[in-house]
Amino acid sequence: MSLEMNTIRLENVSRRSAIKSLCGMAMGLSHLGTAAQSKPSASLSINPRWYGFNLLEYFSTDPDWMKYFPYVNDGGFKEDDFQWMRDWGFNWVRLPMDYRFWTSPKDPMQINEKCVLPIDRAIRLGERYGIHINICLHRAPGECCLDQLDPTLTGIQVTRERTSVYNDPLALAAFVNQWTYFAKRYKGISSDKLSFNLVNEPRDADTTLSTEEGEREYARVARAAIRGIRNIDPERLIVTDGYPGADAPIAELIDTHILQSCHDYYPIQLTHYRCEWARGAGSDRWPPPGWPLKDAKGGIIANSTSVWEKYRAWGSLAKDGIPIHFGEMGCYKHTPPTVVYAWFDDALDMIGRLRSGWALWNFRGPFGILDTERAGTHYRNWHGHSLDVTLLKLLQNKMKA
Repeated sequence: MSLEMNTIRLENVSRRSAIKSLCGMAMGLSHLGTAAQSKPSASLSINPRWYGFNLLEYFSTDPDWMKYFPYVNDGGFKEDDFQWMRDWGFNWVRLPMDYRFWTSPKDPMQINEKCVLPIDRAIRLGERYGIHINICLHRAPGECCLDQLDPTLTGIQVTRERTSVYNDPLALAAFVNQWTYFAKRYKGISSDKLSFNLVNEPRDADTTLSTEEGEREYARVARAAIRGIRNIDPERLIVTDGYPGADAPIAELIDTHILQSCHDYYPIQLTHYRCEWARGAGSDRWPPPGWPLKDAKGGIIANSTSVWEKYRAWGSLAKDGIPIHFGEMGCYKHTPPTVVYAWFDDALDMIGRLRSGWALWNFRGPFGILDTERAGTHYRNWHGHSLDVTLLKLLQNKMKA
């Protein structure tokens, strides 16, 4: 659909409220551009108010994922997605991407510029619709959380990285090269429009390391990329996911003053109920979840209190002037809709207490608001898509809170 499409709005999100939301984001980000090289200040405790979704058109070169996500892995980001997000009041998009789309399989230092053009287009669409773009290496040279999956359990064939960024100097050089390339290509685009998320859910594959040792190893790798970016574009806003797996803040990177990002999939028995790629954790054997989540005897496994206790440490970063954001969250399509809404209500209240923004893993797809295929959901037809109106309104109300 064209830019001129006259989109019907739900929840009466006015252009004034959307502009107000975007202005608030810009005010928060006005301090973050210089955070890369400045000392901590009280102003940095104001987190950017980003609200939005992940888009998966460049998610993985392994086609099996397309069985579960309604995206074509061709980099064809859809303009409608950006327009609808804008019209519904959202202002942030993360692009979790596989570097192999644009990098030579024979030479990890060689980048095919033609294959980077879809990323350029997504950034332009973000500028056109007032949506911040966060580009992320979901698969980086020598690092990808998907490599831990067992295809015999998941039914998803993943082409694993042959080396590790943590112990192979060539993989580390290729990782840094990815980010210096982007730093050069997008220098001049302000940080209120574009940020760099170094790698998705980092976790050292060396199981002999303690969490503390693994965090130090990741910090070493991250610092190499941070130095490479800042040597070219000192003002670029840089983001790191927490460690391990975007779960906890990284004390080892506080002195870099980069933004830290958390992913909320707690409790996994609810968010990933019957999820195919979580079968290794027993997702196909878990009982149907409720919220609060209880065991067979009625004891509480997780509730709003435990959610707060799990994530409250992220609020401690404010004292060091480190901004935070929840870059992923959501519930898979097999979790019943009433449970999903109750969980979101508490999870977003927790994030609100931390004064942070948030994003769902999907816009279209099983963790999102369009085409989720969640049984029992009251859908509205939205230009040929199935829209979860109840979840959309819930998200809009939490943005206003």
